[in-house]
Order: sequence, then structure tokens, then C-alpha cells
Amino acid sequence: MSVIKRNQPPPNGPTQSRTGSAKTPPARTPPDVPSSLNPASIKAVTEGEPLTYASISEIDLSGRAFSGLTVHGSLLDKVGFAGSKISSARFRDVRFLKCDLSNAALRGMQATRVEFVDCRLTGMIAIDCRWQDVLIEDCEGRYAQFHDGHMRSCEFRGSNFAEADFRGCDLTGAIFSQTDLRRADLSRAKLAGADLRGADIEGMLVGAADVRGAIVSSAQAMDLARLLGLIIR
Repeated sequence: MSVIKRNQPPPNGPTQSRTGSAKTPPARTPPDVPSSLNPASIKAVTEGEPLTYASISEIDLSGRAFSGLTVHGSLLDKVGFAGSKISSARFRDVRFLKCDLSNAALRGMQATRVEFVDCRLTGMIAIDCRWQDVLIEDCEGRYAQFHDGHMRSCEFRGSNFAEADFRGCDLTGAIFSQTDLRRADLSRAKLAGADLRGADIEGMLVGAADVRGAIVSSAQAMDLARLLGLIIR
């Protein structure tokens, strides 16, 4: 097991110098959302029209089925997708604020330079997602399902992902800051360069090969040793 330890607290930005085989991950690129946006109608959203430079605010789309949803350079504020089924979800340069995606199923979800801030993601299903430069901040994501997803250069801040499913996820270069990963399943995940120092990993499910190259604190290294059945004398 090759785990990189650091005693200092996790940085506010991307992790700085590393030793060993781990490489410094690229800094997350924030979304490019224009300050001037055009209001979008509920009809445009439900009929699957591509939304570009749009503002979508305070509408409830819970429990609906979408054959496709493509959003670019836009802001979604207080939009409800709870229990919805969304196929072919494509998001680029998008900011979600106070949105509800609890128990939503987003199959084949692609997200590039996207931010989820103060959103409900409880039980959200995003299996085999493709994420790059995604921020999840102050979100409730307990029981969320991401297995076999690619979530590179993503940041998790102040969020709850206890008992979430990250099995087989590529979390290369991810940063976890004040994030609850208790009893989350990260078996078969790729954690090279991932900074776990700001996460609560009590009871996290992970294998020895999975944590190779991950960055952890000294205390977390002890917890991982116990999880992996190692005896430290």
C-alpha cells in the first residue's frame, strides 16, 4: 500500500507538493457563466431544448422523465428535479444553486466545469458519470450512487456523502474538504493524488490497492491500517 501522509490541514485550493509516485493534480477550472442570462421557460426545459446562457429559477420538475437535457453556460437556482429520470444529461459551464436532485436518476451524465452549491443530492443516481472540474459544496449527498464514474479534478467541500457508492470511480486528483465519507464504499476506486485529509473516513470501505497514492493524515493512516486488517506494533 502506497499512501502519502501529510500532517498539515488540507489546503483551500488544489493540493501542493507531493512526494513519491503521486503527481500534483491540475487545478479545478471553475464554470464560465455569463453575468447576463436569458430566462428559460418550463416548456423549453421539459421539451428537451438545448439551454444556452439561460437562467432557470424556482421551478419544480420533480418526478418527470426527460429524454435528454443539455445545458451550457447557465444558472439553475432552486430548481427541483427530485425523483426525475434524466437520460443523456449534458452540463457544461453550469452552476446549480439550492437545487433538489434527491433520488433523481441521471444516466450517462456528463458534467464539465459544473458547480453544485447547497443542493440536495440524497440518493441521486449518476452511475457511470463523466465529470471533470466539478465542485460539490455544502451539499447533502447521503446514499448517492456514482459507481464506475469518472470524477477527475473534482472538489467536495463541506458535504455529506456518508454511505454513498463510489465503487470503481476514478477520483484521480479529487479533493475532499470537511466531507463526510463515513461508511462510503470506495472499493475498486482510483485514488491516486486524491486528498482525503479533510474527510471523515470512519468505516469507509476500501482495499489496499484502492488507496495507492492517496494523500491522508497520520490519523487517517492509522484508521486505514485498521480497515485493511494491518497490525501496527
